[in-house]
Amino acid sequence: MNADVLVLGGGYAGISAAKRLARRPGVRVTLLNPVPDFVERIRLHQYLAGTHTAHRPLRDVLPDAVRIVTATARLIDARHQHVRTDSGDDIGYDHLVYTPGSHTDATDIAGAAEHAVSLGTRAEADRARSRLADLPTGATVTVIGGGLTGIETAAELAETGAVRVRLVTGELGHSLSARARARVRTVFAALGVTVVDRAAVVAITGAEITLADGTVLDTDLAITATAFAPSDLARSSGLEVDAAGALLVDDTLVSTSTPSIVGAGDAVALGTNPLRMSCQAAVPCGVHAAETVLRVLAGREPKPLRRKYVGQALSLGRREALVQLSDLADRPLPSILTGRPAALVKEQVCRSTVRGGQIGPLRTSWTW
Repeated sequence: MNADVLVLGGGYAGISAAKRLARRPGVRVTLLNPVPDFVERIRLHQYLAGTHTAHRPLRDVLPDAVRIVTATARLIDARHQHVRTDSGDDIGYDHLVYTPGSHTDATDIAGAAEHAVSLGTRAEADRARSRLADLPTGATVTVIGGGLTGIETAAELAETGAVRVRLVTGELGHSLSARARARVRTVFAALGVTVVDRAAVVAITGAEITLADGTVLDTDLAITATAFAPSDLARSSGLEVDAAGALLVDDTLVSTSTPSIVGAGDAVALGTNPLRMSCQAAVPCGVHAAETVLRVLAGREPKPLRRKYVGQALSLGRREALVQLSDLADRPLPSILTGRPAALVKEQVCRSTVRGGQIGPLRTSWTW
């Protein structure tokens, strides 16, 4: 079984797929990524606050057998089975694993692109960190969005004590149980985070945030954490995508456009019931995408993806965290773990993602 497999994207799904593929003799694996580093996206709030580097060389997390190409993919030519890069080179493949990920999307907020920062990618986090470093002690930072990213960012910054933190959201912790949301508010109160909920931001200027009801809030820095959008590469390459631009795949993760492409992670859409954008789906789905390629190469039918969830884990600074248990359909249960034990669990979850690809085909998905 000899084949050239190109993995497009070096995030959680991409490294998981590449590691699994590299274990099979005869499969030549190339990973194409815009930067030479693996970015621990779930630690970017720590990178912003200066409590973790959140990146390491791809060479340190991938087997030597994986060839790494640092370049940006500009076009996928599915008919001729090659990818054109920003340097003008073409990289051919027998099978392509599509895992370019996602980025922050705040297009519904006027002025966000010009005046706010975000944490969706390493480049975005670098800009946010630079802006934060320029602020005087005691400046006000406003985090926009009360999902897991917004909560973790607000807590991490508040714990440093260097800035005053405000979080603006329609609903705080919408994916959490009532008990878990109450715990987040308790920790926020202890850290001094001001929560403005049942509110929507409609505009951001250099020093002001305007809410939908006309309220204007002063701020020294705005951080958007409201939504994420998939890479637009599949759409611009003429592949079948959903309304958001995510690559459409069937339940085995094979592209609906061509059997030579499989997809995993934030940039794919699995039918009418997409997986949550997170590494909880990316790591096991990256492995499953690799297994699909290997089964096809062996002349066997690929297996459908099986979804199971166990919970969500979020950090609340370095000494606190919250683990929210869920049922198999990703609905939150009343049971939660808090305090130092939860912080230890969260840290182990973060460390385990770097070892992505050392697990078998998808049986369980984790939310973190």
